[in-house]
Amino acid sequence: MNHARLCVAIATVCGNAMRDILSTHVSPPHTDIHQAILANKVKLLTSRHGRPLLNSNQIQLVFPEPQKKTTGKVDQFDISLLYILIRNISTVPAPITGWGYELLDQPRDDSIGASVERIRSYRNHIIGHSMDGTISQQDFDDYWNKIGDVLDDIELNVGTQGYRAQLDKQKTHVISVHEAC
Repeated sequence: MNHARLCVAIATVCGNAMRDILSTHVSPPHTDIHQAILANKVKLLTSRHGRPLLNSNQIQLVFPEPQKKTTGKVDQFDISLLYILIRNISTVPAPITGWGYELLDQPRDDSIGASVERIRSYRNHIIGHSMDGTISQQDFDDYWNKIGDVLDDIELNVGTQGYRAQLDKQKTHVISVHEAC
């Protein structure tokens, strides 16, 4: 149950935080995420180091109707897609160590870029690297506290309130089969 609870918290609360980061750091002259995505369509679909920035599923989410000037619904974007968009079409500066480096045990960098990087790392460790879908109580408590600290940093940097309260609510929320990883 602890593993499922962490998965849901990352997908919902951390996902909401990353959506807020993206929406508050849209690169000028764009005024919203959809404009920024459309303005960067070529960049998002162009290969980098032999592969596109977005995979085929992400392309379908971001550009559901390629012939039209429309983008997908941001609330459907997962952590991986939000991470790519924040890195590539927003004004969020990279963490001190740069993008793509794990900051789990690094000295405290409380920048918004470091917060984004930590969420990506937690998501990868908790969801992507779990062999059996279980997690010890000690590891659960450790991750829960670290995620809470990151959400506190995001609240300070973005100016949005309520992530910690959302996280606390998830700790006792009854998880349905549809919410679990």
